[in-house]
Amino acid sequence: MKERILILLLILSGMNAFSQKNAGIDLDEQATLKNVEFTHVPFLLLRFNPTTLFGFNNTLQYGAELAPPFGRFSFSFDYGKGTGKGNFNKDIKNTMPLNQNIEYRGEIKMYFSDWYPFYALDKKPFGRYYSIEYVKGMYERTMDAFVGLGGNNLPSYATITGITFQETRQAVNLKFGKHFQIHKHLFLDGYIGAGLGKYNVSETVFTDEDMDPEAPVLHLGYLTNKEIRQPNTSGWYFSKTAGIRIVVPL
Repeated sequence: MKERILILLLILSGMNAFSQKNAGIDLDEQATLKNVEFTHVPFLLLRFNPTTLFGFNNTLQYGAELAPPFGRFSFSFDYGKGTGKGNFNKDIKNTMPLNQNIEYRGEIKMYFSDWYPFYALDKKPFGRYYSIEYVKGMYERTMDAFVGLGGNNLPSYATITGITFQETRQAVNLKFGKHFQIHKHLFLDGYIGAGLGKYNVSETVFTDEDMDPEAPVLHLGYLTNKEIRQPNTSGWYFSKTAGIRIVVPL
């Protein structure tokens, strides 16, 4: 009886090894067929990120990735710019159309190439990757505010426009992503990540000459939103990122 059980276990283990081997061959063949369209390994990828337009600090981002034909690493740089009037959030679009958002992103990627049987699918710049990303953002806020007037015969507050302050952010994110090959000249780059950031917000600037700059600001629109921080403050924050880029390999 023991001998039969042992023989059965050996047969099952052999079948499992055979199926894994076949699966590896299939994946290898799939990768070869998918990548055989390229006459060379792409070394430059043009990138466009439409998903960042839907963020609170909406920016239209584009850039490039340089993938040298050796090693596992690649290097990329992105630039993005947006305005309040172009925001998909109607509240921001209507009340803060003069907002100006600028972001710079630098990234170093390391592609996988050592997970059997997936190694043929993970070679630069076709497959999965880890990356470290540095982000610098500058956001100029212009919005309505309620400012105290400080007079006995006057109301305790009045509504004005033209209060401006600037927020600067710097963050380092660790990311995981993958290139999905749609066509010889089209990839989709899906990514997700998190990290640590630091922010610094300037003092308010009153553009209305009739207003007293010493008057206490009682309320700035949307300061209850965690995406906008109180003027004249600084600190640390949890940074998170996710999106899908459109990539054109050259």
